[in-house]
Amino acid sequence: MSSSNSSKISRKGIFFVLVLGSVITSIVSTVMSTALPVIMVDFSIPASQAQMVTSIYSLVSGIMILATAFIVKRFPTKNLFFIGMGLFTVGILFCAMAPTFSIMLLGRIIQGVGYGIIISMTQMVILIIIPSAKRGFAMGVYGLAVTFAPVVAPMIAGVIIDHWGWRVIFWIILLFCLVDFICGAKFMKNVLENSKPSFDLLSMVLAAIGFTCIVLMAGNMGSYPFMSIQVALLLVIGLVALVIFSVRQMRIESPLLNLRVFKTRDFTVAVIICMIFYALMNGMSTIIPILVQTVQGQSATVFGIVIAPCALITGLMSPVAGKLYDRIGMKPLAMLGTSLVLISEISTLFVKENMSSYILIIPLVILGFGMSFVMMNLAAFGMEKLEGVEKTDGTALMTCLRTIGGALGAAGFVSLMSVGVTDSNYTIANVRHSYVGMVILAVVCVILAFGFIKSNKKAE
Repeated sequence: MSSSNSSKISRKGIFFVLVLGSVITSIVSTVMSTALPVIMVDFSIPASQAQMVTSIYSLVSGIMILATAFIVKRFPTKNLFFIGMGLFTVGILFCAMAPTFSIMLLGRIIQGVGYGIIISMTQMVILIIIPSAKRGFAMGVYGLAVTFAPVVAPMIAGVIIDHWGWRVIFWIILLFCLVDFICGAKFMKNVLENSKPSFDLLSMVLAAIGFTCIVLMAGNMGSYPFMSIQVALLLVIGLVALVIFSVRQMRIESPLLNLRVFKTRDFTVAVIICMIFYALMNGMSTIIPILVQTVQGQSATVFGIVIAPCALITGLMSPVAGKLYDRIGMKPLAMLGTSLVLISEISTLFVKENMSSYILIIPLVILGFGMSFVMMNLAAFGMEKLEGVEKTDGTALMTCLRTIGGALGAAGFVSLMSVGVTDSNYTIANVRHSYVGMVILAVVCVILAFGFIKSNKKAE
């Protein structure tokens, strides 16, 4: 076999292994939303605790992104793949066998670390191994795979949960992990250059403490008084840690996050809206299964059917929205998208307990259109306003903060729903509490889109 053919096979093999790993880890970020009501029953816990299954995963993976630049330079590519997938697989096994909710949370934390490693290295490796002439197609295939798989996962999960239980989901994912391991052993190569870069461990610790305390505080607000240790103290510790972290980033030579990019107003607005949108998405994917399965008493399969159109539209409309962005720029898309999201959140306030669950498809479809017009385009818009190395810093910062925003959304909106609830007896009124909070955040996004995004045309 010629060296060129061997190289082609090697590139295809590495690409397949990394895309499969990214799909597996991405699925786990959404699939557990379907299982939340069942987990609440099985472990006899309220929604304020159960939501940690999704928020802790987002939190840990978001924090891991801070170490991206260090870990991909420090460890050989093949070793890093096995470290990431190995940790993720161990986390899956913990969840599949978890006798208690605490063990399940530990599994989700380990999964989040693995997910952060795999996602961080995949895009860098693809850009290295794929020739420039084929790079756009390869990234398109990668983007479609990691977008579409989490879209259909909740619907498939609903059927699995109703017939075989939520633990079977983890056993199925474990099989895919083993397949990826076998393929990785055959195809993975060391393709990224290695060095021994400096790593500011103190900044990493400060960020981890700060973000974790804020997310835990948000999750506790519905169950404890504001001036309690579980809320006020966590808030103070979190804010102090993040302030120290921010000051340190401005003073050290090689910061984990270059906060100076916030001097660019358009980028700052883009980050704020993206954080809110991720919070709304995670909040919705946590609240809706409780509404459908716990409040309305429907099956997990029904929830999967209800959520599927929104997820499909969000994924399939993204390329269309990208073309519109090239033609008309960000401002009209931002105004349209944020308005649609606001309409969706307001519409859900009028849903009643005895209504058909399928009515929810209408506001969720509107939400899907709104999200697709804004989320990916706004990230591109924010990056366009940065120059040179700032683009790399901006990408890391936006990816980290929007992931943390998702964790805050799941924790905060479930807290709003849990105010005054005892023994997990949630009603439609409790769900409306959450959606009032979502409406307020959606209004903020509309104001930012109409008043603070000035560019009507895409930058040349």
